[in-house]
Amino acid sequence: MPGWSRFTQFRVVLWAVLAGAVAFLFYARSAGSEFVYDARPQVLFGDYIHEPSHWGEVLSFRVLGQDVLDANRPVQLASLMLDSALWGRNPVGYHLTSAALHAANVALLFLLLMELGGGRAGPALLAALAFAVHPMLVEPVAEVSSREDVLTLFFLLLAMLLALRCGRSTGRAMWWTGAGCVAASLLAVGAKETGVIAPVLVGACGVLFRERGTGRRWLVVTALAALVVGGFVAARFAFEPRESMIFLQKPGRLGGSLVETLKLQPRIWGFYVRQIFWPVELSAIYTPQNVARVASGWLYVMLAALVLVQGVAAWRSRVGLLGMLMYWAAMGPVSNLLPMYCPAADRYLYVPLAGLALTVFALLAWVRAGARAWPYVAAGCGVVLTALAWLGWQRQEVFADSFNLWTDTVAKSPASDNAANNLGYAWLRKGDNAKALAAFERALQLTNGRKADAWAGAAIALDRMGRPSDAVRALRRAVEIMPIYGNPDQLVKSLVAEPADAEAWREIRSHAVIDP
Repeated sequence: MPGWSRFTQFRVVLWAVLAGAVAFLFYARSAGSEFVYDARPQVLFGDYIHEPSHWGEVLSFRVLGQDVLDANRPVQLASLMLDSALWGRNPVGYHLTSAALHAANVALLFLLLMELGGGRAGPALLAALAFAVHPMLVEPVAEVSSREDVLTLFFLLLAMLLALRCGRSTGRAMWWTGAGCVAASLLAVGAKETGVIAPVLVGACGVLFRERGTGRRWLVVTALAALVVGGFVAARFAFEPRESMIFLQKPGRLGGSLVETLKLQPRIWGFYVRQIFWPVELSAIYTPQNVARVASGWLYVMLAALVLVQGVAAWRSRVGLLGMLMYWAAMGPVSNLLPMYCPAADRYLYVPLAGLALTVFALLAWVRAGARAWPYVAAGCGVVLTALAWLGWQRQEVFADSFNLWTDTVAKSPASDNAANNLGYAWLRKGDNAKALAAFERALQLTNGRKADAWAGAAIALDRMGRPSDAVRALRRAVEIMPIYGNPDQLVKSLVAEPADAEAWREIRSHAVIDP
């Protein structure tokens, strides 16, 4: 905060704390939520993060060579292990940690905007609050296993702030802020692959905001950040286990080839734009049918409109240029250039939306310069923030438990076999076997009978409905598709199945011999 009095600095920090407090209170609702999605096998039933003996391999990054869920994200594992040490398997603490991290990101984003934007508190606060309550961010904040996106942004923002401080400091302060920037860059990529953009953002801050005579230190800090990030990425691929019992199938390339991926990806980008500015049909799983509901022409128009707005902001402001760069740099690692299990997801937008917040700030600061229109613009922003907050508040209820999540996802993405299958297991938990069977049958219909997990779930429902012979046939079909379903214990170890389901399959196997 160059040139500011201590009182001004205190006010800025106070506003940052207040913005973070709003974000934390906004997500306090999720503290009463259950574990859902991947958090159930990873936290509720998995043992890895609950074993203190694993701290050494996680902190030393030796876990990169192990067959563990999130082994390539040791910072995410460390955060979950810390929660485990404090809370055991109680979801309340995990949700509070995620909410606190999101609140910290909102505060850091506000500080970054104030640092780069000349102390324009009004535009900075509005942009930070829009990020705080946007409903697309409910998934990474309210779903514990998606926390890696929240962690990544935390360290990216920290790296940029420390780099800016390093560029303006002398003596020991220059050294420790520079070292902190490099460390934060490593932790960002250690949380999730999106953190690979840390050197890009640090370098961009140097190009756009460096003071005269500091070019060499910026070059050194950026180079060191690139070195540690590149080293982590190299180690991540070098030590990756060739065979995995966690990931039983390799991800397929979107469209079947790189050429087809490059054709399809712009439509997904356009779909994201639509979800950002009209977030009323958010889903935990998106299918090609979700994207196809919007005509391709409209998707391209929306994408072009976003780029145009970003371009205007970049032309008017260096902050806008940094925001545009941050948005598209963060989109790179989640744009299917490498095969991905999930081609599109709300959580992928967590870091890009921080970049979009910089764009919003740049536009608001431009309007703020013409003070006559500012009160009306601020009032309009208040209306938009209220609408976003209401949608975000409602969205948190979706992630309150598995039944809510998969009921909503089936409604939003009826062509998703995974959503139908997961809803079937949610119905089993509620004891409604007939509705569970119907959901599993829907999943099988969508996959032409080739989904082993749906056959296995149907076997449980059939057995509980007093149809043991049909249950045996269904489980046998699951084993034919994926032989691992003949070994319930291994399914639990692989985090594919929950212990209660494995016990049910053992019971069914007692009715007849089912050979893998």
